[in-house]
Amino acid sequence: MNDLDNRARLEPLDPGSEDPGFWIRFHGRVMAQARDELARRQMAGEWNLTEVVFQWRKTLVPMTLLAATLAGIFVLGHEEPEPFLSPIALEEALMEDLVGDPIPTVLGREAQLDEVAFLTGAGGF
Repeated sequence: MNDLDNRARLEPLDPGSEDPGFWIRFHGRVMAQARDELARRQMAGEWNLTEVVFQWRKTLVPMTLLAATLAGIFVLGHEEPEPFLSPIALEEALMEDLVGDPIPTVLGREAQLDEVAFLTGAGGF
């Protein structure tokens, strides 16, 4: 099967397919509209970091204050609710509804930690 026969025709998507001067006019129109911004950027090539930040001051400072204010309102307005259940320790959760002593005495605070006794008491690996 020939792959060239299965290609989709893209000519209808090209605005310059029937108008040979379209792309030349488009380029001229874009460059005319961008002339002021391109001149500003050419001049900005000589700026250092301090001058760039100084140029942003009219936008940067008010937006920073606005963001800080909104963040403060959001944090203060959305305090975490008190937990409904009291927190329980991991040992309490492991021992709940179990009969006997499920946690080996090796883990007790008074006893010395003996890895071999713990592994044999816990069933090994």
